[in-house]
Amino acid sequence: MSSLITTSAARRWLASLGAALTALASAIGTQTPLFAQDLAPAVADFWAAGSSEDVDRAVERILALDPDIESLWPLVRAGGAYDADVPRGRRLLTRRNPEGVEYRTVAWIPAGYDPGRRYPVRVYLHGGVSRPRRDEAAWWRNQERYARDDAIVLFPESWGETMWWQASQIENLAGVVNDLKQTYNVNENQVHLLGVSDGATGAFYHAFKAPTPWAGFVSFNGHPAVLASPSTDADGQMHVANLRNKPFFVVNGGQDRLYPIASVLPFLQLFVDAGVYVDFRPRPEAGHNMQWWDEESPRIDAFIVAQTRRPLPDRLVWETESAERFNRAHWVVVTGLGDVDGETRFDDFNEIAPPPPSVPIGFNRLGMLDTGGIVLIDVVAGSIAEAAGVRAGDVLVGVNGRAVATVDDLRSAVQAPRDGPGLDMEVERDGERLAFVLTPPDTPAPPPRTAFPRPDPAGRVQLLRNGNEVRATTRGVRRYTLLLSPEQFDFSQPMRVTTNGVLSFEGVVEPDPAVLLRWAARDRDRTMLFGAELDIEVRAP
Repeated sequence: MSSLITTSAARRWLASLGAALTALASAIGTQTPLFAQDLAPAVADFWAAGSSEDVDRAVERILALDPDIESLWPLVRAGGAYDADVPRGRRLLTRRNPEGVEYRTVAWIPAGYDPGRRYPVRVYLHGGVSRPRRDEAAWWRNQERYARDDAIVLFPESWGETMWWQASQIENLAGVVNDLKQTYNVNENQVHLLGVSDGATGAFYHAFKAPTPWAGFVSFNGHPAVLASPSTDADGQMHVANLRNKPFFVVNGGQDRLYPIASVLPFLQLFVDAGVYVDFRPRPEAGHNMQWWDEESPRIDAFIVAQTRRPLPDRLVWETESAERFNRAHWVVVTGLGDVDGETRFDDFNEIAPPPPSVPIGFNRLGMLDTGGIVLIDVVAGSIAEAAGVRAGDVLVGVNGRAVATVDDLRSAVQAPRDGPGLDMEVERDGERLAFVLTPPDTPAPPPRTAFPRPDPAGRVQLLRNGNEVRATTRGVRRYTLLLSPEQFDFSQPMRVTTNGVLSFEGVVEPDPAVLLRWAARDRDRTMLFGAELDIEVRAP
């Protein structure tokens, strides 16, 4: 049992389990073996339940036994049993959402799958989602290339009626992973979401609106600005502070006709300024493709291995425009919106600074002379070179005090350190040597612009846990709920919660088996269980 406990608070909380069961046995005599005999299979039925109706019946059966939390917790924490005789290799999985829409997912299960170990999961989101639904299951090309011996790989589907950036796909992806957990032993803290093109945009969307199940996000040739366009029809508003909760690995190409590096950088800079962890890997020579995969794959693997999810993080931030949906991150749920006197002021992190307008230097074509030197075949009209007086036909012989006779000489000279922003040039023209200084124009940068439209008011809560104390700061939030785990808090000791410096709660929290089962049924997560809920009303000073 001790191997299931991850914090000292939980160890202290469960240390009394043996004594409590002994006392219970003394109190109820011969009923104790029957109680224990009934509770274990009831919990097993709970984890094995497939439909929501079966889950509800299993919960009712457990609660009818009236278990205390000390008896119930280790059984739920242990999870269900996994068989060795399960399908492996490529599988086509299907599921229906609550509205009856059928979704398909291609799964690749390792040939050597071992039910005794917990497997990481990689979920790949494909591009081209605005198209009609496809008949074939090849929505991600060359799927076998991404299959692995050390992880389960999933390729779910999306189409024009249910795109990655809609609430239907938040429900679907969570359902796909939870369905997988019934048959295969999944490492809940090593589930990563990856996507290409529209799928990469989808990865950003799930980080904005539903990051709880994911350990990290990987974007290939995507652009978060897609979610800012009204034509995209994205559900909900994008709040940049939410991205702090999980890390990102991002790859974009400089020759990408849709989302080149230059257009993505202002958004990534905004994210970094907001405190988001972004590992950006620009590929200047790449287009809208993944031809760089073999070179980047080891770095992607290293990122995924390093980024293990913390199911109960000590720091959390969540912002939402709705108290009914998109309102939860891990152990905080926003349950009421509205301004409160004395609330905290936050930076919105919703402005990007576009790069200043660029003026070309002006050399499009160069020619080499046998006698040494570089001929400027043409000089672009309106360029910096033309403004300085350089003409087509001039022979370039020096840059920044260095002689240049080849293109390699020119490249080295341009990249060499210099005192000012200008570029010193020497050319020969009609037998005369002339000197020029190419100076970029002093053009003011364009004003910042809004990154994501936010027509509806939103509320944000930020949490910091230190032992049994939680300090919350809020804006636009009237109520929120804390989901409390004995693996994060010591239930035998008083808790203290302050909101915007005002005492919100102080006292001992009573654990509740119904809370444990309700959230376990929703999350299907052995590592993120909650034993109590604490409803907090935000009060003015």
